[in-house]
Amino acid sequence: MKILVTVGSSSFDSLIRAVDQAATKLTAFSFTFQIGTGEYKPQNGNSFARSNEFSSVLADADIVITHAGAGTVFELLELNKKIIVVPNFDRVDKHQSDLALYIERNNYALVCHDVSLIEGHIEDIIAYEPVPYSKDSFFLADELTSKLLKK
Repeated sequence: MKILVTVGSSSFDSLIRAVDQAATKLTAFSFTFQIGTGEYKPQNGNSFARSNEFSSVLADADIVITHAGAGTVFELLELNKKIIVVPNFDRVDKHQSDLALYIERNNYALVCHDVSLIEGHIEDIIAYEPVPYSKDSFFLADELTSKLLKK
């Protein structure tokens, strides 16, 4: 199985390091790491900072381990990917922990609150069946557009 680890545009070295260490034991998986601006370079898989081919790497992944950035998480949910969400507690704001709590309460994905436990979450994700996510459409978009165009 192919696992993509993504941290977005910032760094999350503690997550990359923890998954890299777990990868030494989890030999049934192949790992690709998107490391953002991080300094840690994983030894147990391919890695890149940013890539124009991110969409194809994402499409190829069976499982995605991701930071709890809203854009990334909701994109993955809409793609019906099996995901492990890991909030980045190194960030000053707490939106990642809030989003992770929402995801966990709704059973949309596994959530790992402690990177030292990531190996167990990777093992658990195989049998995990998330609640399917359905995107709520913004129902006022057409109405607002028509009002703005009338002015």
